[in-house]
Amino acid sequence: MFDDDVDMFYKYSDGDVEYNGGNESESEERIEEEIVRSKKNTKKNKKEKKKKDEEDPLERFDFEVDDGVANFEDEIPIGRDIIPESSDEDEDPILVRDRRIRRAMGDKFVIGSTFFTGIEFKEAILEVTLKHGHNVVQDRWEKEKISFKCGMGGKCKWRVYCSYDPDRQLFVVKTSCTWHSCSPNGKCQILKSPVIARLFLDKLRLNEKFMPMDIQEYIKERWKMVSTIPQCQRGRLLALKMLKKEYEEQFAHIRGYVEEIHSQNPGSVAFIDTYRNEKGEDVFNRFYVCFNILRTQWAGSCRPIIGLDGTFLKVVVKGVLLTAVGHDPNNQIYPIAWAVVQSENAENWLWFVQQIKKDLNLEDGSRFVILSDRSKGLLSAVKQELPNAEHRMCVKHIVENLKKNHAKKDMLKTLVWKLAWSYNEKEYGKNLNNLRCYDEALYNDVLNEEPHTWSRCFYKLGSCCEDVDNNATESFNSTITKARAKSLIPMLETIRRQGMTRIVKRNKKSLRHEGRFTKYALKMLALEKTDADRSKVYRCTHGVFEVYIDENGHRVDIPKTQCSCGKWQISGIPCEHSYGAMIEAGLDAENYISEFFSTDLWRDSYETATMPLRGPKYWLNSSYGLVTAPPEPILPGRKKEKSKKEKFARIKGKNESPKKKKRKKNEVEKLGKKGKIIHCKSCGEAGHNALRCKKFPKEKVPRKRKSKNDGNDEIEKKAKKAKNDKKDTNEKDSKKEKKSKKETHMPDTIFITQPSQATQE
Repeated sequence: MFDDDVDMFYKYSDGDVEYNGGNESESEERIEEEIVRSKKNTKKNKKEKKKKDEEDPLERFDFEVDDGVANFEDEIPIGRDIIPESSDEDEDPILVRDRRIRRAMGDKFVIGSTFFTGIEFKEAILEVTLKHGHNVVQDRWEKEKISFKCGMGGKCKWRVYCSYDPDRQLFVVKTSCTWHSCSPNGKCQILKSPVIARLFLDKLRLNEKFMPMDIQEYIKERWKMVSTIPQCQRGRLLALKMLKKEYEEQFAHIRGYVEEIHSQNPGSVAFIDTYRNEKGEDVFNRFYVCFNILRTQWAGSCRPIIGLDGTFLKVVVKGVLLTAVGHDPNNQIYPIAWAVVQSENAENWLWFVQQIKKDLNLEDGSRFVILSDRSKGLLSAVKQELPNAEHRMCVKHIVENLKKNHAKKDMLKTLVWKLAWSYNEKEYGKNLNNLRCYDEALYNDVLNEEPHTWSRCFYKLGSCCEDVDNNATESFNSTITKARAKSLIPMLETIRRQGMTRIVKRNKKSLRHEGRFTKYALKMLALEKTDADRSKVYRCTHGVFEVYIDENGHRVDIPKTQCSCGKWQISGIPCEHSYGAMIEAGLDAENYISEFFSTDLWRDSYETATMPLRGPKYWLNSSYGLVTAPPEPILPGRKKEKSKKEKFARIKGKNESPKKKKRKKNEVEKLGKKGKIIHCKSCGEAGHNALRCKKFPKEKVPRKRKSKNDGNDEIEKKAKKAKNDKKDTNEKDSKKEKKSKKETHMPDTIFITQPSQATQE
């Protein structure tokens, strides 16, 4: 027995156990039993405390979806002749959600304030606490009763108590004292690892390498709170665990979500496509949904235009979201169908086009207009399934393609967009000639892009759509950027609920509108009036007029709703020439706007919204058959090869520091001469030494290579040198002797030279 165990016994047995001092063996047994029981109690208390920190996943699911829809803003109508500033190649950034709660009352938790769930109340408390930096602690964790008080203790009476009201079916604040008498100390007791995990859930969705030290620094800079590295580490690991569990669970229960759509929205098309893996499990492949009310209202009140586009899902769910979007009478987006696939390829595009062809009754596509980019898989799918459809290409993508070979041409964008905006062949020829005069190579590349598929003068009449880009579908993709950062079912639920909110908002807007035609049509007509007021009109018979604006004349035939400029026939709204003729004839221009833009059709398209779905507790169960999450798809782009990195070292830039060599053991260190300026000893100038001196160059002596046997070579060299020295001395002595002999035996000689004839003359 240890003293600590005995102390523990006395601690937990106070008032309950009587110590029997007479029988030591019995007392020891009782002590051991109490120690075991106390350990079990401590484990139970830890489990209960852990349960208190955990939250209901279903409530968290509702809160995530509700938060994604809370700040939804309706898209604006698509304008006319506006060059987009940014390219579509730059994806819309995924924004980390702002911690603003829809039902929170700011800093004032007034008595009677209501919240949908307990999680929403906790989030509101957390938001206020982080904003002001006060120390707050939760002192009540019951399912229907939640309470927070000041963590400083003492005389501070700050306290908020909220409980569930069964009559109102909401959480109601019943006790509130929101004034702190204490000062912030940089600590907060509710800022534990589970809270840190929830705070940085979205950041870790975007970047898994957001490390504990980064989390600690962010908390300090953003909220002026103190946290420890172990706290941040536990929070980070918990968040990653939550993301992994969320990812797997959402895929597992996708069949239940599909059944819920069918039960609450009869006639809707929703299904999941799976395949079997080696283990015999159903693996997610693709998902498709088209609500019955959306396709019915689109077919009855919208123009026959469908924009197709795909956007990458790069955060939690890896894959591609394919969308089909229409245009309502106010020229705003009208989502019809969407799907989630693993990759954007020809097979998936063909599958998606086949589904919308069947659900929207497109037949051979002769009555419809398709707007899209030049994706090869999409082009082949539309050509195969909708051969007679008018397939318009997005000019924004064409400009981006041309920039690859003509990046430095400043006028490229303006000239190509003007070519796309040409309403008649005369204007088209003029803009094409301007392009040719600017650059011949660019002109040839533009012709290769097939301008007849994206210039207005070649459009078929009847659709009343003059769009030359796919901005409507891209506008929808930018609206769901927050949804794309969530896991599968919350993402799909956010898109569905945003669509429901969109219909409700536009329904109210259309009912408030009193005009005969939509706001978009009246706005376009008002813009035409400014030029119509400057026009010169000459009347002819049978409702025909000759109209001049800026010395350009056009023929207007009001009974046939035609103008030689082509704008009226293509857009469905009177152009400036026809408007000028109507003013001259005393006609109301609104009578000649296409019925596609009528307020009645606008109201019909938003008369009924999609029916709400029940909460996940009704369908988040295993009775529908679980689905396994798919392996991470290979996203497009350049792949990094690991093998090359192992073989070859990376070539560093000129401004990068060189790699430091590892110092060997017992190696002598020397002070380097890096940074010192050398001087030449021959000329005295800086920057070179005597070997590289140009004024006094030195002859370069070739170096003799050393042989392998260094010791023997030295001995041989010395011997050879000695022999050569002896030879030299002998030769010198013999030469001296010969010289001396010649000098002694030779007689003195006198040389007499006679003058030449030249010198004599």
